Amino acid sequence: MNKTIYAHTDIGDEKEWDQAIDKLATNNQVAGTHYKQSRIQPIDYIYANNLSYNLGSCLKYITRSKGEKIDRVTDLLKAKHFIDLELQMVHGVDAKGNDIGKYSVEVSLD
Repeated sequence: MNKTIYAHTDIGDEKEWDQAIDKLATNNQVAGTHYKQSRIQPIDYIYANNLSYNLGSCLKYITRSKGEKIDRVTDLLKAKHFIDLELQMVHGVDAKGNDIGKYSVEVSLD
């Protein structure tokens, strides 16, 4: 049994709820249908589990990995890239787990 839980429960009566829920950004997708087939929207899972930007992006690409083989492979390579970014930026290791030190960003406003 699938159960849908909405984050906004103070919208109003049932009629207002139905109209308002359709307008929420979390219930709409801009372009494509690659997430609409999912039982759980990636954004809901990402927020519910406090995932980092990199891991959330990885999850999105794994979830949308459908269609032609070239598209699936591209999406999986993108997901892998975000895992490598997480390893580097958060854990200070390269794609093979070798220590590369703490990640830092230097910005010059010249």
